[in-house]
Amino acid sequence: MATVSIKDEYIEVLAALGDLQESMDLALKQYTLDKIAAKITELRQRDTKYQEKYQLDYSSFSKKVSEDEAFIKQIENSVNKVWEIDLADWEFCHKGVEDWIQKLQTILLT
Repeated sequence: MATVSIKDEYIEVLAALGDLQESMDLALKQYTLDKIAAKITELRQRDTKYQEKYQLDYSSFSKKVSEDEAFIKQIENSVNKVWEIDLADWEFCHKGVEDWIQKLQTILLT
């Protein structure tokens, strides 16, 4: 468990309103949920941009570039010669959404 400093004015107000530890736990939980939701939104937006750029979802694109040489040539000629960089970032976004949703669910269930 970590120790953090809390400004006296917050301690006064939260203590007057009830159990200080419970109030802090609730505040940190809400803050964490808000931050995770913002991260998921950001990653989904990036994922959507790649879907629009390549006209496929991540799974379909990933599968096609691993199996279809003609598709790769088409992408290199008409969309992006460095599609591998996009694929790496797209994978990060796609898997990141899954990871953050899992963390969100864990927090919500506790």
